[in-house]
Amino acid sequence: MSAIVVRGCLVALVLMGLGCALAQPLVRVLLDERPGAASVRIDGPHRGAIDGRPFTTPFALTWSVAAVDGRLYVDAVPVGRQLELAPDAGEVVWDGARYRGSVRFVARGDTVLIVNVVDIESYLRGVVPAEMQANWPLEALRAQAVAARTYTMVNLDAGAPYDVCATSDCQVYRGIGIEHARTDQAVLSTAGQVLTFGGAYARTYYHSDSGGVVASSAEVWGMSIPYLSAFRDVASDGPHARWDVRLEPAMVAVQLTASGHHVGAVQRVRVLSYSESGRVASLEVVGSAGRVTLHGLSARLQARAWGLKSTRFEMVGDLAVRGWGWGHGVGMSQYGARALALAGHSYGQILGFYYPDTQLQRLTTVAVR
Repeated sequence: MSAIVVRGCLVALVLMGLGCALAQPLVRVLLDERPGAASVRIDGPHRGAIDGRPFTTPFALTWSVAAVDGRLYVDAVPVGRQLELAPDAGEVVWDGARYRGSVRFVARGDTVLIVNVVDIESYLRGVVPAEMQANWPLEALRAQAVAARTYTMVNLDAGAPYDVCATSDCQVYRGIGIEHARTDQAVLSTAGQVLTFGGAYARTYYHSDSGGVVASSAEVWGMSIPYLSAFRDVASDGPHARWDVRLEPAMVAVQLTASGHHVGAVQRVRVLSYSESGRVASLEVVGSAGRVTLHGLSARLQARAWGLKSTRFEMVGDLAVRGWGWGHGVGMSQYGARALALAGHSYGQILGFYYPDTQLQRLTTVAVR
């Protein structure tokens, strides 16, 4: 048995064979940040805690919570800095969506953080079908479940008010409403399985479509990770494998101005250099009042602001773009995983292809919050 500290969260961890049992850690998912007030419905009797002080409510109730100067208010009554509500049975209803586990309100200035606290396997039931179509091959869904579970474990952080967000900035999570029997099967059949490298959780980044070439972590984020290198991917028949778009000059000018660059009326965009995987490393925008050169992160952020699906693109005219793939390109391509599964590969083989030299293991954890 070994102890691992993951960003301030002590996790007692045993990495064993695939027959080992799992004690599930809890995941804190940021559902939203609301200035002013937020409301949540608990359908039935529920328990709660205000700054750790427990209470019970024997009936269903809609809670309206506001934040002012770092303090929570319920119906204009100050209650503390953190409020947690957990149904005795049933679900939490937030913004029309249903969630398992409990809901936690945290005050941050005049903003309320709405956080779903849920065990990791229940959480994944709302992630896998949000990230990958439920009718895809089961082996691809299993690979997605393991990648998402490992990503979550890497991001457990007891020193922060939440571990992951519910959007594509982290990984998409939509709660109970999106759950599906096939993705439930993928989660259940891989329960507790994670990828490790050198005795630690692997960083299992993933994206929609690599556009034919997987990117390295070094070229995209400036950090060299041995199992996240650039390589030729399998062919994808996905809708984002190749795309064409024409940039609108006014939109490009607005986005540049928002970043502090003023070039006047945009006339031309030119790629200056590419990374090892064929993604744009630097580009130049020429306008009526000057020109600007963008490198690395600045170039990627502008491409994203322009609505381009990836930075694997070329200019085929002054403002005409031809591109390949969707997303940052690092780690597992979801459409690539689908192609491999359709070709008969197992989820272990798919994960080994995208995260070479990592190990597939099952964990037993006791998380201390």
